[in-house]
Amino acid sequence: MFDPTIFALLRILLFFAVTPFVYRALQSLDLSHLFKNDDPKQIRFVLIVVSFIAGYLFVDAILSLFESLNTFLA
Repeated sequence: MFDPTIFALLRILLFFAVTPFVYRALQSLDLSHLFKNDDPKQIRFVLIVVSFIAGYLFVDAILSLFESLNTFLA
């Protein structure tokens, strides 16, 4: 049905669209007790890294589902 390059393009675009939402959601977690002196730079760095990883995993899971549906219906 759909060309596989569309899914690759969507994976990149959705990754950059979803990652800020994941970052905002992770900001609601209280991670200050995990770090010495409640250093905001360390907490922010960890949140950014985790949001990139979680954003990629979320987008990859959704698009893998759509790719499977695409091959199943084709």
